[in-house]
Amino acid sequence: MARVIWRYTLTKQEAKLWETEELRGWREAMQGFVEDEAREQGCKKFAIYGRDDCLIVKDEVTLLAEPVEADA
Repeated sequence: MARVIWRYTLTKQEAKLWETEELRGWREAMQGFVEDEAREQGCKKFAIYGRDDCLIVKDEVTLLAEPVEADA
């Protein structure tokens, strides 16, 4: 049975990067990484927690569209 929510806790270094305002792109990339992991594990949602076990982000996993193959 697949888990419904994929839970990820930031490492100490990741938490420092997350808190840096100038690294918004990094936050989005980290969120995408966690969502990808959740998708691979068959989860429907994902959550990112900080070092103090405080919820930072919770969202649903989006399904990727299947690639369309062109006729040769």
